Amino acid sequence: MALTRKMLRAMGIEDEKADEIIEAHAETVDALKQKAADAGRGGEEAETLRKQVEQLKAELAKAQEAGDPDGIKAKYEEERKAFEDYKAQVAAKDADRTKRTLYRRLLADAGVDPRRMDSIMRVADLSKVTVKDGAIEGAEELEKGIKEDWADFIPTTSTQGAKPATPPKAGGEPQPDLSKMTAAEYINWKHSQK
Repeated sequence: MALTRKMLRAMGIEDEKADEIIEAHAETVDALKQKAADAGRGGEEAETLRKQVEQLKAELAKAQEAGDPDGIKAKYEEERKAFEDYKAQVAAKDADRTKRTLYRRLLADAGVDPRRMDSIMRVADLSKVTVKDGAIEGAEELEKGIKEDWADFIPTTSTQGAKPATPPKAGGEPQPDLSKMTAAEYINWKHSQK
């Protein structure tokens, strides 16, 4: 079932909130599509490199028996290094993606306006952020820094109480029942209150 504005309106969600929900959903879907595309492309490249390495191993074994006439060992080492570099590159991309996801979650926990998160993510320096066991190390200090550095992007809400009814005068006489007064009594009482 697709997530639509019509469905959200039927659930009684305001248009502004519905737009935020749709936007967040679209970001999630786009990220998942990109991850799937990267994984598919990475898997094919890894498989190709793995086959080349296996082929070179076989050639290396033959060359070692023949005394390495064509420099197969050097070729094997070069391909092996390229494969190791590729694995390191993929691991670095995954680590960076995890770091960015956790930092985005930390921004949300700090109360940053969701419409401003992309702007912050573009300029945020994540080089000093470290992830350990699926969580950001020193998240409390980092969140405090976020609240100070990005305070303009954190909406503040204030609650104003209802105005109380006019209270009786302090220390004065209790108010008489106005419904039992005549007009003249009411006028005299009203003038005496001033």
